[in-house]
Amino acid sequence: MQKKLTEGNITTKILSFMFPIMIGNGLQRVYTLVDTIMVGRLLGTAQLAAVGSASVVANLFIDLCASFTTGFAIVVAQFFGANDERKMKKSIAGTYLLGGCIAVFLMATGFLLLNPILHWTKVPDEIMFMAKQYLHIMLGGLIFTLVYNMMANVLRALGDSTVPLIFLIISVCLNMILDYVSIAVLGWGVAGVAGATILSQAIAGSSCVIFCLFKRKIVLVKKEDFVFDGKIFKMIISQGIAMALMLSVVSLSTLILQTGINSLGTVMIAGYMAGRKYLEIFMIPGMAISMTAANFVSQNFGAREYNRIKTGVNQMMLMAFLWAAISFVVIFAFGRQIIISVTGQSAAEEVILCGIRYLRIGVIFFIPLDLLVISRSSLQGMNHRKTPVFSSCIELIVKIIAVLLFVPFFGFLGICITEPLIWCVNAVWIYPVYRRRIKELMDLNNNN
Repeated sequence: MQKKLTEGNITTKILSFMFPIMIGNGLQRVYTLVDTIMVGRLLGTAQLAAVGSASVVANLFIDLCASFTTGFAIVVAQFFGANDERKMKKSIAGTYLLGGCIAVFLMATGFLLLNPILHWTKVPDEIMFMAKQYLHIMLGGLIFTLVYNMMANVLRALGDSTVPLIFLIISVCLNMILDYVSIAVLGWGVAGVAGATILSQAIAGSSCVIFCLFKRKIVLVKKEDFVFDGKIFKMIISQGIAMALMLSVVSLSTLILQTGINSLGTVMIAGYMAGRKYLEIFMIPGMAISMTAANFVSQNFGAREYNRIKTGVNQMMLMAFLWAAISFVVIFAFGRQIIISVTGQSAAEEVILCGIRYLRIGVIFFIPLDLLVISRSSLQGMNHRKTPVFSSCIELIVKIIAVLLFVPFFGFLGICITEPLIWCVNAVWIYPVYRRRIKELMDLNNNN
């Protein structure tokens, strides 16, 4: 059911909203990790490298779907927090309409640019066919990815983070079963991995829609809700474009960085992928707190509860810092065992060492990462769109420098230090911007 984040105990509201998101993100990461383990152990290093190279491209389009709908949902959350049901319904209708258009556009664009992107990112010839096979299936099912993300983000905007979790659990469990069957039983290889992902997302998305039709009628809209309202559509489009622009620049920069990784060869691609998958697992709590910040701040911004925003964001940052300390201890104590769980004991020692190095360097910089993502999400919830977009441009510049300079001079170490450098540079200036913004709002509120 919908939940107001504008009233009640702040810590309780944050935790009750955050835990379903964290569990959901955890399940998604665990699935991708299990997926990686299955590919690495049942298929081999070449297939692992193919999925690793192709998934970066697939994630570009998946992230665009998620970012547009996340931006749209910020507007829904603001009107929900302001108790304006008419405008909230109009913003939900606009989300559905624009979401469908975006899905079609991204699918067409993906198929059109597939070959140029793969050649540009320097995917090795020996894995090119498998990478294309994987991406054809993932792009063909992009509509299902968008439907689930759209429904999940609208429900979270209304304070309901539990229902998206339930359908995600169904999707992840089904995905793992289908993965094993398609790889180990049917022998479909990389194509089976992609097919299992799309089928499970289709089931999650359609199930969520059916459930909402009967049990969450607040998300249902009528014909009159689609009547054009220039002000609301402008808000929806501007938030969606800002989020999409930010994440598309980030994804583009990741693609550029992938060219540097691919240039190092199949062994280092596999080592990077093993380390990256586990680093993403340890990032889950911080990312869940960031997503919570976006919804918490959006609702309270709509309700003009600026003191509540400041208190809540401070609490979320403390939670993230505590997890960063725990992650540091675990990764440095058990780094080798963690990487071997993906690669297997028989993998080349160079693959294992690359994974360990990437994992340990990344976790050292979790605190600036937390400062960055929580401050950035909070600014987005307060309609401060330019700063997050500018931060993504900085990320793009640093990753271009990494490919041109870091990788040629430092090899795999250059890959390991690139993202931590970005986190530090962006955190140094984005956190003060957030502090100034919240102070301005609080001063304005006090003067009125």
